[in-house]
Amino acid sequence: MRKIISSHKLWLFLVFTFSFLFLLASYVPNIYEASVVDLMPKDRVMLWGEHIYTYDYNVYLSKMKQGAEGRWSIVDKYDNNPNQKGVFLQMLYLLSGKVGGVLRISPPLTFHLLRTILSFLWILTIIYLNVFFLKTPKRYTIGILLSLLAASFPVFYRYQNQWWVGYHMFWWTEMDVLKRISYIPHYTLNYIIIAILAILLSKFEIRSTKSETITKIQKPNDKNKKKVLNFENSNLEFVSRFGFRISDFILICIILFFSFFIHPSAGILFLFSWIIYHLIFTTLMRPHQIGYFLQLLIFTLILFTVAAIPLIYFKSATSNYPWKSLTDFDKYSRFPLNVKEYILALGPIFFTGVLGIIVALIKKDQKLFSLVSWILGAFIAMFIFKKFPYQSELRFVQTANHIPLAILSVYFLSWFWVRFSWFFIKVITILIIITIISLGLVQSYFSIRSQTDFIHQRAVAGQPLVPYPPQVMYPLKDFWNALIWLEKNTSRQDVVLSQVTAGNYIPAYSGNFVYLGHNPETPHYDERVNKVNQFFSGSMNEKDALKFLQEEYINYVFYGPQEKAVPRTESLELSGTGEKSVEDIKKYSFLKPVLSLSFLTLYQVNKIK
Repeated sequence: MRKIISSHKLWLFLVFTFSFLFLLASYVPNIYEASVVDLMPKDRVMLWGEHIYTYDYNVYLSKMKQGAEGRWSIVDKYDNNPNQKGVFLQMLYLLSGKVGGVLRISPPLTFHLLRTILSFLWILTIIYLNVFFLKTPKRYTIGILLSLLAASFPVFYRYQNQWWVGYHMFWWTEMDVLKRISYIPHYTLNYIIIAILAILLSKFEIRSTKSETITKIQKPNDKNKKKVLNFENSNLEFVSRFGFRISDFILICIILFFSFFIHPSAGILFLFSWIIYHLIFTTLMRPHQIGYFLQLLIFTLILFTVAAIPLIYFKSATSNYPWKSLTDFDKYSRFPLNVKEYILALGPIFFTGVLGIIVALIKKDQKLFSLVSWILGAFIAMFIFKKFPYQSELRFVQTANHIPLAILSVYFLSWFWVRFSWFFIKVITILIIITIISLGLVQSYFSIRSQTDFIHQRAVAGQPLVPYPPQVMYPLKDFWNALIWLEKNTSRQDVVLSQVTAGNYIPAYSGNFVYLGHNPETPHYDERVNKVNQFFSGSMNEKDALKFLQEEYINYVFYGPQEKAVPRTESLELSGTGEKSVEDIKKYSFLKPVLSLSFLTLYQVNKIK
């Protein structure tokens, strides 16, 4: 017995060590970034740790900044309405910003601390999931390795006169085997929530099986009935007729409710999984108790009621601008999901996982039904939301589907190993495991290489002055100093007019509202782009320009290299007005310079009647 316990601890120690080394590897690009600061041009400033995609990263920081400044609800600072009513969206970032504010930690550092803590918890969750479902040390060790290293079928390409290994769906960051382990905080928390719900759903029928077995024993004689009563009395929590603890169900309801405020895909996926799970159970296990179906109906109605509350709230919050812009973006700026490409991006683990699903269903292994319903629920949701675009089908790619596929793969391979004792079957099984692990390690290596290469190029880049998209270069020092000036010298209610890059940074670092800054959160984005271009081109006469600024509640104008680069869109003479437009916005008399730097000027708008 001691040897078994000692062996179990040794395997756990090994998988813990590898898992956290793998997590640490995902931070190598961040560490490397800090080491190249001296390579930067002298007119640039490094904003360390801009994570994954600058435009979205700044949006998260803007929510954290609101929390640090004392807000209890979110306002859309990428809109020009400072009097808007706050909503309870993206609350993870607002609340973490509050904690960061109390500890006097900046939003960027708060973001990365949150990212690190949740990534650590996600690693623990992956380990627990594999131990829970696979039990024996050898099986769960392989399961953890496959869960961490499940990678795409390789894509080979030439870069810098060398062969590199890439992956399918490279445009979707979550497909990168290394990046996803310490991904964006609310996605990581979403993974954890899905995993916990899968475990609770699995326990549903574990308890059902125990209870039904004991109920069958009680029929022959009074002695067995007494044993049943003793069993039930020893259980400190109420157990329903078919074995499900009410406390577990309450926990499911609480997690389900709050999951919608983290990432709605988790809650929606669980509802699909709940239905699929019980369809599988009813079809394969054929329960006949009327009480079972009655209680299942009651539980299902409660779950959908719990889910309806946040969904109705979201519908209300996004039915009007500015938050309606989020649903507009999902509706009109869709990224179509090619299922074949997604399967290739999941890699070999998809096919071994599907074989695991088939074996689990044939063997009627109830404990694995929750993993089966996780996978089936995700793919069904993709197809449904492809037809009915209430939400992007790509959100169900962001549900850590490689994890249940990895566990089911090990389940299949272990069954395959035991079922067929032929030597070449064992060789095939070992080769499959080695292939999956090798693919993950190779793609992790090239992920680090590609990220560090990108960071190096970003560090040494000097042109253009303000890039679009911004993540290919670090910002100018003048650009950064203007953000600091706005933070220190303006009200958080003031609205700033700029081009899209400055508009994206300002809410995150200065805390102001902007007229234009982030496509999904800026209402009527394309229309505003046209108006901004018209203003900065100098095509408006003074009267129309002032009217535009007053009607849009604009207090400051950010005039840097990107704003100056807007081409003229109209002739200098405006027909029918008798007034000329200006060649340079500096000629507008209502603009008062408040900060003049080498590359940019900040103007305050004197709102003259």
